[in-house]
Amino acid sequence: MDPVPEALNSFAVAHPSRIEIDGWLSHVMGDVASGGPTAEEMRSSLSWRVTAPLRRLRARERLNALRAGRMRLSNPLTHGEARLHDARHRLRERLAQIVPLLVADHSFDLSTLSLEQLLGLVTHQVRSTRSNAELWLIVVAVSGCFPDQAQLLGLARDLRGTDDRDAAMRILAHSGVWTARHHSQHRQIEVVTDVAVAYVDFSARSGFNSGVQRVTRETLKRWPLDSVRLVALTDDGVALRGLEPEEHTRVIDWNEEKRLEKSDFDDADLALVVPWKTTVFLPEIPNGSGAEMLATLARFSSNTTTAIVYDMIPSTSGSLVHRLESLRFVNYLSMLKHFDTAVAISHSAAAEFGSFSASLLPQGLPGPRIEAVPLPIEHIPGLEGVAETSHALPLVLTVGSNEERKNQLAVVYAAEILWREGAQFRLMVVGGHGDLHYTAVADAVSSLSSQGRPIQLRRDIDEAGLASAYRSARFSVLASFHEGYGLPVAESLAVGTPVAATGYGSVLEIIEGGGCLAIDPRDDDSIVDAMRQLLDDEVLTRLEREIDARHDTTWNDYAQHILAAVRQSTKGSR
Repeated sequence: MDPVPEALNSFAVAHPSRIEIDGWLSHVMGDVASGGPTAEEMRSSLSWRVTAPLRRLRARERLNALRAGRMRLSNPLTHGEARLHDARHRLRERLAQIVPLLVADHSFDLSTLSLEQLLGLVTHQVRSTRSNAELWLIVVAVSGCFPDQAQLLGLARDLRGTDDRDAAMRILAHSGVWTARHHSQHRQIEVVTDVAVAYVDFSARSGFNSGVQRVTRETLKRWPLDSVRLVALTDDGVALRGLEPEEHTRVIDWNEEKRLEKSDFDDADLALVVPWKTTVFLPEIPNGSGAEMLATLARFSSNTTTAIVYDMIPSTSGSLVHRLESLRFVNYLSMLKHFDTAVAISHSAAAEFGSFSASLLPQGLPGPRIEAVPLPIEHIPGLEGVAETSHALPLVLTVGSNEERKNQLAVVYAAEILWREGAQFRLMVVGGHGDLHYTAVADAVSSLSSQGRPIQLRRDIDEAGLASAYRSARFSVLASFHEGYGLPVAESLAVGTPVAATGYGSVLEIIEGGGCLAIDPRDDDSIVDAMRQLLDDEVLTRLEREIDARHDTTWNDYAQHILAAVRQSTKGSR
């Protein structure tokens, strides 16, 4: 055992030996440093004796080359030894970063401590405090991964009744499972303590820009650059990492040219970003292993956690979405229940998530504190583009993703009824990603178009095209059964285009400000009647005046409200 510096004597720190640490590292790396035969075994073999003359010849050739300056001495370490050396170096670096965060008296020079002593020191600390938050940080440093709940709880139980050295070996044993599985022994970490950490995985990796991504980008690009650190999920889904420059640009400086971009690189060399005693902010909705990893962070780490929440549709309207989306959402709720604050995009969504939070009391959980910051009504990116050229027929627009919940089939039906009555207009159905197996709208559009009806279906429309459509439309229709906000209504009103929209829930919050007609999406006659009214010039003029009189918030207002919510959130803030 290496000697402990005098400054550490008061801790009486015991720790594993170098042989034990090296053995652990060799094991998690697949025994790369000790998998072959030893030198003694090689020298006693028949092949060694047979090839002796050849080795002597090669040795003389290398010696002559060295004397002539034609050859440099190579690294004396074997490949396995070099990897072991690097793994030791990385592990020591990670431990050295967390010691000042865990040990109050760290006046000693960390550079004088060996890897083994650093491990012993943090182990002694967590045994003394029995803090799951500190244990979470230690596991991150040792394994190079963020633990899940089962791993952390299992390790916490296993440490009970052990001494420092035994506890350190158990930390290695538990962490080694993840290190070996994800090859994370060479990972670097950067502990962030002074700014919020924002999870922007999808917005960073992809240029796709719809509801959630638009909220993420429009919010974060308005925050001071020094107030937040943007992070994504590692490829293996077990940690947070920093962003590459192009990913950072996709989030805070997005434009239409980036719409089809996707990250395509190996992130193994990027440092993990480890938040500690700061705020972790989720403007996006994580899925899969990311949700489980973040649930553990929210439940056990020292960080405050705040999320923007959008709707409960996959749960409360599960019959209207793909079943896999409902399953993913259940995992998301299992994460969210450990969060401190959830900021809803509408008062209606706040009511839904408030009920969810209250339902956690039978589990002994307080649930997140819920507050509402409604989304703004402002131009979408690209809205400054020109409107389409004049057309003989007025344009009616309906925008929504391709899914049954958006109820665009009812709008198509209403249009057909009005065409039969002799009304003169054309209908554009706009939508992007959705349920690939839901073809009812596309089939109806195709059938009516073949009969000569002025109807058009646009999929994967870009921002400029969408902006042009809103500007050109006489009015738009949103007959959705369930929305967390109703972004198409806001986008339409932002350019002065009246809307016929769902008259309940979050959409009602928007249309009450004026410029809209309320409809019941479950009543076909209600949709037909509203569209018929909006084809009347007098009704349209009245609604346009109402739009001019609205007083709506902007993205600047929204971004500042969210920043304030993040800064004011506290651990266990409910």
